[in-house]
Amino acid sequence: MTADKIKELIGGLYGVSLVDDFTINEAGSLKGRIAVATGQDSADLEWDVEISPTYPFKVMGREPIYFQNKNLLNYPHIMQGGNLCMHSAEYENTERQFVNDLEQLKEWVEKYYVKMEKDAHYEHLVVNHHLICGQYYTFCFAETKEDFAEGDYGVVHYAVLPTGWKNDSPVSNYMAQKFVSCAQVKKRELFCKISNSYQKLKSFDGVYCLLNDIPSVHNKFIVEDYDSIKGLFSQSQKNYIHSFVALHKNKYNSFPLFCGYRIPGGGVYWQAMMLFMDDLPIEPVRVGTGKNRLWFTDFKQGLIQWAETVDISYKYFFGRGAMPEELANKKILIMGVGAIGSIVAETLTRCGAKILTLYDIDNKEPGNVCRSAYSFYSGITEKTLDMENLLTQISPHVECTSLKSIVDLVVKTYSAGHENKSALAKLFDEFDVIFDCTTDNQLMRIMDSTGTKAQLVNLSITNHAQDLICAFSPNVAEAVLLIYGLLKRNMETDMYNPTGCWNPTFKASYNDIECKVQVALKHIIRMLSKLEPLSNFYITEDDLNLKINRL
Repeated sequence: MTADKIKELIGGLYGVSLVDDFTINEAGSLKGRIAVATGQDSADLEWDVEISPTYPFKVMGREPIYFQNKNLLNYPHIMQGGNLCMHSAEYENTERQFVNDLEQLKEWVEKYYVKMEKDAHYEHLVVNHHLICGQYYTFCFAETKEDFAEGDYGVVHYAVLPTGWKNDSPVSNYMAQKFVSCAQVKKRELFCKISNSYQKLKSFDGVYCLLNDIPSVHNKFIVEDYDSIKGLFSQSQKNYIHSFVALHKNKYNSFPLFCGYRIPGGGVYWQAMMLFMDDLPIEPVRVGTGKNRLWFTDFKQGLIQWAETVDISYKYFFGRGAMPEELANKKILIMGVGAIGSIVAETLTRCGAKILTLYDIDNKEPGNVCRSAYSFYSGITEKTLDMENLLTQISPHVECTSLKSIVDLVVKTYSAGHENKSALAKLFDEFDVIFDCTTDNQLMRIMDSTGTKAQLVNLSITNHAQDLICAFSPNVAEAVLLIYGLLKRNMETDMYNPTGCWNPTFKASYNDIECKVQVALKHIIRMLSKLEPLSNFYITEDDLNLKINRL
């Protein structure tokens, strides 16, 4: 792109005119000024334009062209520097890209400047994240089970998460666990909706205050100095911050101050700032003299050190994709968390499952890692414990527990002595859905015969992962045997024999197993959510495709 070509392209576009010719600055960018028509009776809207030397390529996530007007900060999609935030369609041809970018600018002017339209969806305030004493601070929070009273304040309990790293600097990560209101004489606890695993982590204390208004500039940028925010705190809140400092100054070097504000549609959004005991932004202020003298707390002048603060409530955490909510809320038992079961457990967790129970009698060995969801780093340990740890790390919204391994003994001992297995149904009736991934045919028949109210889903795979078999209750055993009969696979040859006195096991790579389990789960989730008919099926594979065969 040259200045002459830009002039030519603008000259051929209706509604756009050149105000100042484009020239190249020291950085190699083209800079100029254009005007966009707004209508017959209104003045044209002028924009400073900067075109990157990389144009039309976006580099490091930055747009290669900027349209800037600092007088439009009150309008949607205009950022703090006055530049329009736009994500234009991509074209390989540079000239076509430039014309498209100008057309998109015209659309913004028509929609947001001329017609004064507003977006229906709410966007959180823009906060610039800077290094604070050589590191980044990040706090996560989730919605609470109960709502806050207006003007509320008190202690926020938070846990420490592992330290991260970005831009060659450490990131201190934290998770809010609960808020303890101190606004009334009787304290009130408001727990964040996160799993017990995170609630049980060691807690540290900070302060929270629900402000009387949104701490914003132009209703979209966070305020950046204490002078601009101190009027949003009540005097009781300011005094409470002082009392917290007095109580904890010998315990903490710093603490977060969570500033909350109501957002459209209900709920509270929290934005944390960092306060350091040796450089506090609050000070005592005296009013009156003699017997009428009073002291209270207020903020000093200075810039606020905002931490990155992220709402991880379920609707945001799984906002980009999840299983239907009705299924996510069900109690799910996964029996056998080996090659198939571990992938099922991980996938359900990533799809938003909230209540998972695991069962397995084996330990995780190094040889299990190559075809399951486990990692080597955690060493040899019970599979259920390792999987609980993994699932908890994936999602703060899954409550994950395990059954004792003795369940196998209990179930089979009872079955050996009783013709009628219906009494065992109580064990399984606690769950809504049970995935049987044990490949234990004896257990499969026992569970099938109990008549449990839980929906049984049996998953197994043939040697070399040639096929995956899925059967639903009732009559799981009958369906599984029927499908294996149809497939006529020889399950006894070319098996893997582990070192020592172990049963041979099937051979298959993680990729071979995982792709079939994922396809199966896609349909199982739809079936259990009544989005497609429930039916037994098996998945076969040819050179190009996976094929689902329904019975």
